[in-house]
Amino acid sequence: MTRTSPSPADQRLIDLAAQRGAQVTARHLERWRSRPDPLLPFHRRDYPGRPSGGSSSTADDGLVDLVVWLARNRRPGTDRRYLALRAFGAGLPVPEETIRRAFARPAHHLAEQLRRGFGSLPQSGDLQEWVYDGAAAVAGTRARRLSAAQRRIQAIDRQVRAQPGLASGWQFAAELDPGAAEAEPLGRTGMLFHSVIAAMAGPGEMTTDTLARAARGFVAEGTPQWTAHLLETDPRDPLAALSATPLHQLPGVPADSLANHLYTVARETPIERLRAAWSAAGEIPGWAETTCAAVEAELSAGQVAQATSGWSIDMITGANRVYLLDGLSEPNPTPGEQALAAVQLIMAADAFNTTLVTTDDDGREAMRLMAPPFLLGLLTVE
Repeated sequence: MTRTSPSPADQRLIDLAAQRGAQVTARHLERWRSRPDPLLPFHRRDYPGRPSGGSSSTADDGLVDLVVWLARNRRPGTDRRYLALRAFGAGLPVPEETIRRAFARPAHHLAEQLRRGFGSLPQSGDLQEWVYDGAAAVAGTRARRLSAAQRRIQAIDRQVRAQPGLASGWQFAAELDPGAAEAEPLGRTGMLFHSVIAAMAGPGEMTTDTLARAARGFVAEGTPQWTAHLLETDPRDPLAALSATPLHQLPGVPADSLANHLYTVARETPIERLRAAWSAAGEIPGWAETTCAAVEAELSAGQVAQATSGWSIDMITGANRVYLLDGLSEPNPTPGEQALAAVQLIMAADAFNTTLVTTDDDGREAMRLMAPPFLLGLLTVE
């Protein structure tokens, strides 16, 4: 029920907001505190005890920035969790449970999509056979032509490979990856097939050979691929960070489903690391466009400079190909898409960090140089 008049603590927030030019009412404050997914924390409560008894709320002046932000950014019909994510990304004290639910939302959506695509979990029979049959059906219905982002990346790849000034670099790279010429990279349908398997049954279903073929699938066939070569020859498990069964389980999917890993990251990651990952995910589209545009400008001018050389190195290492494609494909991600990208960045960083524990100083320095700037802050390479 709406108060007939605001409490003294709320009135102070209203007055402080008004001093900044933001019109806020007691009803606004009530709505922002309402469940589910409250946007505004409650005031602290004081309990003076006997003989006065009772309690009273004390205005938290630290909330005024959030109140002003909400007043300026509220829109009719705006998704509350999207609003919460944007406020959180701005460094404001949105209630933690609301934020975690917002970051966990993509995991719920993935679980729902998998349940619809695969049907109910079998009560008996071969679970792996069910997963592989379902993945084949999903991949068969979702296979599509090259996207504009994929065509753009491939066009740059072809031009970079044809640059005479890079010939010695390609020769050196070929010596690092002698199996490139005979390798069989995953095509688009194969990539989708194995991605769906991992999403339903868990990353453990992705063998290192499959990961290597996937890495090769992001560049032109026959291109030397150092990451793929390492996957084929390095005994360390690149998915060791995801080997444990997730702490949280969503209904209707196997225990190791990627949906459960995403959900666990959203629920368990320290809140400040979630904020850092949110910020990093927001940088991906701009980074991808700037990277491509810089290479295209050098190619158009007929000169091989820093951007083109960096692109060739990226083709060889494969470190950034997924992020290039994601950034170009979603130049203006919704808050929900950015939240999913943030959780995926944390998972990727955890996988890298697990490997870095057994890497020498030279390996750490190489990772620092190869990693895209938005990911670097999440890696233990300092």
